[in-house]
Amino acid sequence: MLPNELSSLDFDIVALQETQLESGIQKFDNFTLFNSRSGGKKHEFGRGFYVRGEFLKYFKDFKILNERICYLRLKAEWFSCTLINVQAPTNEKM
Repeated sequence: MLPNELSSLDFDIVALQETQLESGIQKFDNFTLFNSRSGGKKHEFGRGFYVRGEFLKYFKDFKILNERICYLRLKAEWFSCTLINVQAPTNEKM
């Protein structure tokens, strides 16, 4: 399972594509998943971010802009950062 894989790696934030999960926030042992999806019964276009527990203190905002774009905004004392996750259209959708 992905949380187990991420726990063994040294990543604080991971952007994900095609998650096929419901929209929302899910908490795991040491990670939180911010997930957005649009589409019908197939759970298409899922994308989001896994954030390691220590980085949640910098969390400011998670927004879904449209069916293909979401972002995660972080704010700390000395920096602000916006991470954007975009799902590009495939050839069959163009």
